[in-house]
Amino acid sequence: METTWMDTEGEWRKALDDVRSEANIKWQRSPVPPNFRIWEEVTKRKSNVNKNCCKFKLMSYNVLAQYLLEYHPHLYTECDPQNLTWDRRSKLLYEEIVNLSPDILCLQEVEVTHLHSFFSKFNEIGYQGVYKQKTGDKFDGCAIYFRRSMFNLIDYVSVEFLQPDLPLLNRDNIGIIAKLVPRSSPGAPFVVATTHLLYNPRRTDVRLAQIQVFLAELDRFSYDNSIKEPGYLPIILTGDLNSTPDNAVVQLLDHGHVDASPFRDNSDWRKIGVTDRCQHLAVQINRKIGEKTVDFSKIKLHNSLLAVQSMNHHEELIPQEYNNLFNSGTLKHSLKLSSVYDKVKSDGQCEATTFQDYWVTVDYIYFSQHSRLHLGERLRLPTANECEVLGCLPNSVYGSDHLALAAVFEYES
Repeated sequence: METTWMDTEGEWRKALDDVRSEANIKWQRSPVPPNFRIWEEVTKRKSNVNKNCCKFKLMSYNVLAQYLLEYHPHLYTECDPQNLTWDRRSKLLYEEIVNLSPDILCLQEVEVTHLHSFFSKFNEIGYQGVYKQKTGDKFDGCAIYFRRSMFNLIDYVSVEFLQPDLPLLNRDNIGIIAKLVPRSSPGAPFVVATTHLLYNPRRTDVRLAQIQVFLAELDRFSYDNSIKEPGYLPIILTGDLNSTPDNAVVQLLDHGHVDASPFRDNSDWRKIGVTDRCQHLAVQINRKIGEKTVDFSKIKLHNSLLAVQSMNHHEELIPQEYNNLFNSGTLKHSLKLSSVYDKVKSDGQCEATTFQDYWVTVDYIYFSQHSRLHLGERLRLPTANECEVLGCLPNSVYGSDHLALAAVFEYES
């Protein structure tokens, strides 16, 4: 969501009370069924698993920034006001995360003012994290935490979707990508990424452009050209995509291609060097000639933290022979991603992760079809019908207006 800061909690509470009194709505505190979130076995592994296999649990969660909640009180009129305070919500969020005990934690809507007062608690219990705040006047961002006892951080990169050279990319959303390596297998790195795309339901065009840029950076960051058979490291992509399963953003991730022509304006993607293959042109060219890596200084993306390094490339002309890689109307990617969740149950009922006029799925975990990365289990998502028992979120059980996603992976070194 786009917003500005509301000065005092008192103003927010007054606005909430005014809306509630007009609507005369009474909130409900429904019990959550005991089997509401259970672990499901997805793939049964062979008994003779590689002894160097690293088994880890990953969680992705939009934790609802408090300032966004306070700026949009009309969205929470059916909630008990006590469940909307940060004091109450932070306790529920912390308990839920600690009880689930993830080894890797991907978070969206992490409020910057809470980094030291709340999220620093994860450092105290053995996690290390990287954080990227949204650009502009936004006070939240994304974070990736991981257990220091299990993983080392090799590198990470932040991705800004505000690109001055492309009119369509004019929003402050961001993403973050980290390269981790198991301490037990220091020669086997993999990549974890998380993002939070634009909320506006009418702007699929913007979200599709944002995911195109994010995939381009994921493609660059995860490609290993230093080994005998160059290719992509295993990838896990998470986030709040603000897109339902039938949306073009999700279709691109699911199928590796999508018709983007209904969502294109006159923006010239050559100006930021990102092709319709969701790759940087500089990356494609350098791979052809065998260069091992392409760092940020060689590409055309704007990044407020690294702008000096890349600004000199913005005026470079694209060779004529590569023009057909841009603005074709069809987007593709080469990452071969699979969804942890099915989105629709075997009986035809849709899964749900949040309420937006009705219960829908907008949060996802994807993983690459890599010979060494295997999905073992997932934390079951309820159906839209099952979610009706929850009433309005946040409630006395869940501290966010989204449900958490989680999966167990096995990674063979």
